[in-house]
Amino acid sequence: MTVHKAQGSEFAHTVLIIPPEDSPVLSRELLYTAITRARKCFTLIAPRERLENAIQRQTRRMSGLHAALNDPRR
Repeated sequence: MTVHKAQGSEFAHTVLIIPPEDSPVLSRELLYTAITRARKCFTLIAPRERLENAIQRQTRRMSGLHAALNDPRR
């Protein structure tokens, strides 16, 4: 199961495996979501460099809410 599919769910033990290749999907928010799905035990399998990259990468949200709230036509 992917981290995204697990959102809103909780499991006794979760495992996150981060591949050796870097990916823009690996972010601080994804790690937080994965870790917080674990009720009792969390296991991480990852190259140290990939983990450090993911921790430093924050997702920029672009919901359009700011633009909609500042739209002069409203």
